[in-house]
Amino acid sequence: MLLIGAGMYQNGQITLAQLTAALLYTQMLADPVEGLLWWVDEFQSGKASLSRLLGIYEVTDREIRPADPKDDQLAGNQVRYAYRTGKDVLKGVDFEIRPGTRLAIVGPSGAGKSTLGRLLAGVQPPTGGRVTVGEAEIGYLPVEQARSHVALVTQEHHVFVGTIRENVALAFTDKSDDEIWQALIAVNADSWVRELTAGLDTEVGSGGHKLLPAQAQQIALARLVLANPRTLVLDEATSLLDAKAARLLEGSLNQVLDSRTVIAIAHRLQTAHDADLIAVVEDGVISEWGSHDQLLAANGAYAALWRSWRDEH
Repeated sequence: MLLIGAGMYQNGQITLAQLTAALLYTQMLADPVEGLLWWVDEFQSGKASLSRLLGIYEVTDREIRPADPKDDQLAGNQVRYAYRTGKDVLKGVDFEIRPGTRLAIVGPSGAGKSTLGRLLAGVQPPTGGRVTVGEAEIGYLPVEQARSHVALVTQEHHVFVGTIRENVALAFTDKSDDEIWQALIAVNADSWVRELTAGLDTEVGSGGHKLLPAQAQQIALARLVLANPRTLVLDEATSLLDAKAARLLEGSLNQVLDSRTVIAIAHRLQTAHDADLIAVVEDGVISEWGSHDQLLAANGAYAALWRSWRDEH
C-alpha cells in the first residue's frame, strides 16, 4: 500500500496528508482484522467439531437379534448398501465364503470394496439383502459375539495413551507377556519393540514415545492376532509398509492364521495372486469370481489389472 500511495503522491493524485492518514488508518485496522480472522478460524473449527458430534448422535443404536451361528461360513444374498437414500454403493451382491478360504477383493477405487468389508465384519447391517455367518445375520449379532467370529483391520490405525503392552492387549488384560510377544513376533514388530529402553512398558500415544505410522499399523495387527478371531477382514491393513515389509508380514500372518478365513481388500495384486479366490468389485457388483489362473484365462477386468500391475513392477 505504501508503494501504491507513493506512486499516487508522485503523480499528484493525492496529498501527503491523505497518504499519511491512509497509512495510519490501515495500521489501526490491522489488529481488528487479525482478530476477526481468528474468530472465523475458530468458528470453522467449532462447526467441524459440532458436525462430528451430530454425526455420532444421528447413528442409531445397533439392533440386536440374538442368534447362534452354526459355523463360520460367510454368505451374502442380494446385498445392497447405501450411505444416502437412493444411491446404492453395493447393488445386489451374492457370495459364499467357506471357512479357511483366503479371499482377495480387488477393484478400482470407489467400487465398494471397503463397504463390503465393513458389512462382512458386521460393522453395520446392509440396507438390503442379508450378510450371514453360519446363517445368522452378523450385522445384528451382539458386538462381542460378532467380533469373535469376524474382525476388521483397516488402514486407519489407533494408538491409545498407555504402554505398548496395554495397546496390544487392550480388551484382553488376562494375556501374558509371552502371548503379547508372540503376537508382536507374528507381525514382525518384536525387533523394534525390544530396542526400546522400556520394551513393553514404553509409554506411547499423546505425550509418550511417538510411533511411526507403519509401527502403529503393526500394533493394530498384533492386537488382531491376540484377539484370534475365526475370520479376518484386512482392508489395506499393510498399506503403510513398503512392499518388501508387507510381503514379509503377510507371510508371517499366513503362518499364524493358518486355517483361519482371511479376506484381504488388496491394493497390491501380489496379495491377490497368493489367495485361493479373488473377487473383482466394479461399480458396486462382483463382476468376476475365481482363482488367479481362472481369471487370467477369462481375460477380463482382473487380467487387465494384473497386466497393468506387472508392467509397473
